[in-house]
Amino acid sequence: MQTTRKLFTALLLALTISFSACDKEDDTLPTAPQITSELATLPVQQDEAKAFTVTISAAGKIKDVTATATAGTVSISELVGVGQSTGSAKVNYQAPGTLGSNTISVVVTDQQNQQKKIDITVDVNEVPPVIVAGGEVEGIWEAGRTYVVRGSLTVPAGKSLTVQEGVTVIVEGDGTQGGSPEISVRGNFYSYGTAERPVLFTVPAARRTKENMFAGLWGGIAGTMQSQEMVLLHTRIEYVGAPAPENSPLVTSGELDAGDPLYGLYFTNPNGKFVMQFSTIAFSKDDGMRINQGNFLITNNTYIYTGATGGESLNIKSGSVGDAAFNVFYQAATNGIKCSNSDDRSPQTDVNMYNNTSVNCGWRQTKAGRGGSINLEKGGRGKVMNNLVVNCRYGVRFPKAPDNPDVTNSTAGYNYYFGNHADIAAEFYPSTGSIAKGLFETGNDVAGAANENNPMFASFNVGAFDLNKAKNAADLELPAANLNFKLQASSPALGKGKTTFTPRLSALSVGGKSYAAPAPANYVGAFGN
Repeated sequence: MQTTRKLFTALLLALTISFSACDKEDDTLPTAPQITSELATLPVQQDEAKAFTVTISAAGKIKDVTATATAGTVSISELVGVGQSTGSAKVNYQAPGTLGSNTISVVVTDQQNQQKKIDITVDVNEVPPVIVAGGEVEGIWEAGRTYVVRGSLTVPAGKSLTVQEGVTVIVEGDGTQGGSPEISVRGNFYSYGTAERPVLFTVPAARRTKENMFAGLWGGIAGTMQSQEMVLLHTRIEYVGAPAPENSPLVTSGELDAGDPLYGLYFTNPNGKFVMQFSTIAFSKDDGMRINQGNFLITNNTYIYTGATGGESLNIKSGSVGDAAFNVFYQAATNGIKCSNSDDRSPQTDVNMYNNTSVNCGWRQTKAGRGGSINLEKGGRGKVMNNLVVNCRYGVRFPKAPDNPDVTNSTAGYNYYFGNHADIAAEFYPSTGSIAKGLFETGNDVAGAANENNPMFASFNVGAFDLNKAKNAADLELPAANLNFKLQASSPALGKGKTTFTPRLSALSVGGKSYAAPAPANYVGAFGN
């Protein structure tokens, strides 16, 4: 027993000595480092770069300085005093394009790995808008900026206008002839939005209303015969269709008469190149856009409420060659796509139209027998495949002679139809057209009676469509912001597409960049699940 007590006493003594040694060691640690900033709040404008200095003191000698930010990007440079007890560092900050309050955190670490953090509040403010009075314009419209257009603009021949990501262009038009600016492109035009920071061409916020959906408040963007290249990526164009003035390029070229509605987009050069991808055209008085000649890729776009009482979402004319694929056409007055070779120019119109989705189209067209989904006519040629047509006035239409397309070099098939009314189902193969089921490749279509073959969109009720209400533009409401035409996992439209054909153009090189045409999908419509 005595031996056990001695051992316990010795152990207790050893632990006491050990703890005392630790206390002495802790007592010898230097004071934690300190860091101060020359400012407590950093005011910046969208996308602006700014820098500030932090001062450091560290009894344990400076080891490192790092920085993070809740938004924007931040880095450290000009770090002075590593291995010393005092120093400084430069904090470099690039503001994001979004407005609001963010935080920069700067941390200093000493040689004993002790740390000290300081937070700097960042206030990102809007960059004052650039006023563009009118006249010639070229160069770069800078990322994140707002440009207010108060007069018609022209990009001169041989020059370029590049619109960077996050730009908002507000056009101050009133919908009158001569009072509604348009943008004429005699040179090149590039709008490089991104998914995170799209480009927007619109009107003042107070005019973005239901009443103005078909008012045609400005004149859109028009490439002339001199324009070599146009590219639009992640770009939205809305509230277009103002009456053309006498001096509009579309009037002087004979394309339109003075007073006719201008288009959201226009391109005409048989040797030119046009690319539009992941973009939107909404609320046009007539055609959303028109390709009047040229090589083009028009893919993965959305068209919303194009045309008041007439007009296509995408109107393709003689001399045009390319692909229109994976687009959504929502409630066009006439067709999602009309493709024609009526002027018999060279080259012959030749377009592959595949994997598009047309919903509720054709009902506002006041002329009988026209409109609904895709119309190939008057000597045009192409493939019309894998398209999803829902509650449209007509299915894919090849008009009868003399307006028939080049049927020898055209085909249609693997298209999928749904209608919630017997009158819709009766026109899946239009009575005004020349296609009957079984011709071309239409034996592979999906087309039944009313309310059969619901494609099962992810969040859009096809059964609620009212064809009588759809005929009157005044009855339309502003569309939901979250329109979703993806297919549910159990959709019968999956696996119904044809994949053994190729795009008309595999790729286009425009503005020093290459743009590929998407391959056809094994589902119908613009989206899988």
